[in-house]
Amino acid sequence: MREPAQRPFVSVTICTFNRARWLRETLAFITRQDYPADRWELIVVDNNSRDETGHVVHGFSQAPKPPRYVFEHRQGSSFARNRAISESKGDIIVFTDDDMLGGPGWLSQLVEPFTRVGNERVGAVAGDVIPVFPEGLPKWLHKQWEPLAFRPDVGQLEPRQLPMTANLALRANVLREIGSFRTDLGRFGNRLTGSEDHELARRVWGAGYTIWYSPPAGLQHQIPAGRLTFRYAFKMAFDSSRSRVIEKTTAPGHGLFWLLSRLVTYAFHLLWCGLLSLLSLVIFQLGWSKRWLTRAAKGAGYVVECACAIRRKFVGDSHR
Repeated sequence: MREPAQRPFVSVTICTFNRARWLRETLAFITRQDYPADRWELIVVDNNSRDETGHVVHGFSQAPKPPRYVFEHRQGSSFARNRAISESKGDIIVFTDDDMLGGPGWLSQLVEPFTRVGNERVGAVAGDVIPVFPEGLPKWLHKQWEPLAFRPDVGQLEPRQLPMTANLALRANVLREIGSFRTDLGRFGNRLTGSEDHELARRVWGAGYTIWYSPPAGLQHQIPAGRLTFRYAFKMAFDSSRSRVIEKTTAPGHGLFWLLSRLVTYAFHLLWCGLLSLLSLVIFQLGWSKRWLTRAAKGAGYVVECACAIRRKFVGDSHR
């Protein structure tokens, strides 16, 4: 394939909150990309961190690609990513997390599909996100953290395959057309909500663009022991399910019937998983009991948020 005369200018952005230890390792590899030095910038958005995040970022001032430090006081991952968008100068804006590891060719591989002849309607390109466990993985959590692995080769995704902002590049002009991240979704401090990336990806598809996937641009996602506890897994399952309901209720075709169907479906899901968790505990299978209980938390999140949405959207309207 012929090399383009000039590669697009790229803004690589990292949003971080109290993750200085992991951020240092991420910056160590990102600041040494083989992408032409004059064709990219690196921005770190500090979202109200109370640790030594600022010190870590400034410690890379002599790196091959020194990062630019930006402070965003509005708490929440979507606020931080939207600040990253407003600070970016690139034709392509890349989002990644503060706990990723990769090689020097990552950025080139992630951007390459945009430069192919005929790919002008490619609105976004995602790389794989491969979980790794530097402090070990509890047995009861096996198979609950898996790579995306959407396809084995570089190519277009299906609309149902929604990438993560942990490793995602978007055209800046597409973001200007469809808008930025919804600030009622995403994480807020220690609240483990999400779905802002999936909602944005659906808007990319809805605007008539495609999303591609580049396995060679995969990154390793470091999962520390603190995210592998029962308490964290339970809270993440509950909070993330609530986020999915909030996202879906603003999309076409997800009105009262959808909410009622989800409410009934996940009420049974909650009951079934709860019973299986109790049975596992009775037969002294603590690991399986934890696994089923976290799945019950997913159902509980759907039930709670569906009930809240029905009250907000329909019961509340009837009193106006």
